[in-house]
Amino acid sequence: MRLFKLQTILVATDLTETSVGAMVSAARLASAAGATLHVAHVASEQNELNADADRRAEYEQAIGNAVDAAKTTTAAQTHLMFGEPPHALASLADKLSADVLVLGRRERTPKADSDRPVGSTAYACVTRTLVPVLVIVEPISIPLRSALVAVDASVAARGSLLMALSWSSALRDRSSTNGRLIIFHVDTGNPATEDAARLRQSAAHDADVLQRNAPGWAGVTVERITIKDPDPAAAISRHAMDSGAALVILGTRASADHGLSAWGSVSAAVTRQLSIPVLLVPPAIWRDHERDIDPF
Repeated sequence: MRLFKLQTILVATDLTETSVGAMVSAARLASAAGATLHVAHVASEQNELNADADRRAEYEQAIGNAVDAAKTTTAAQTHLMFGEPPHALASLADKLSADVLVLGRRERTPKADSDRPVGSTAYACVTRTLVPVLVIVEPISIPLRSALVAVDASVAARGSLLMALSWSSALRDRSSTNGRLIIFHVDTGNPATEDAARLRQSAAHDADVLQRNAPGWAGVTVERITIKDPDPAAAISRHAMDSGAALVILGTRASADHGLSAWGSVSAAVTRQLSIPVLLVPPAIWRDHERDIDPF
């Protein structure tokens, strides 16, 4: 099995308080994993030609101030970009071969638009990027003592499991006990088709393999919990808070028009409801690592 590595971390800052938690989280991740830290800001000017030298200098100074405010012990490489933020950030993440894109979001408000639950930039990045997106309200706690990964009966669940195990292993407290990973499945009570039953059996096999082998191999103790609830988003959010999880890992699936599929909508709803850091895993992850659990 190949564990994902945190070697290159990209964090976006809009130079407002919304990004403070993301900046601090990225700095903590870089320090804990020994990773390279990149900080990016997409300027308001759509075209680089519209920003004169003085304006560019202002942006670069502001980015430097944001890095200083995060109090990172890791040197950060800064990037000033122009254009549409989702496209610019996705392009930079691809160019850097980033292992995660860290984005901040505002606290939930009653007027939040349900179809854009994590902010317009974050929403667009989640549905288009090829790397996991860590959505931050409150900074992530390092070392990571407890994480929860929500899985459904789908092939996408494998990527989420591998990502959850990788992060739990890499960010655990190596001087004390094993990290803790909760594999959480919600049975909505809907009748299972033949394909769904097959996928559910496969997902159970993967979870069983990790539960047996992860403690000795990855330093992570795996727990498995299944509950019945017609509202998976509410169940995931409630259990994440009740269990003291410091990170929630969720798979996403986008439809052809870049909207969210049914499970993607669950992930979006959980992200909207929680202040706990949420790591969103795009389809590219499980497609590239479909067979990684099988060797065990």
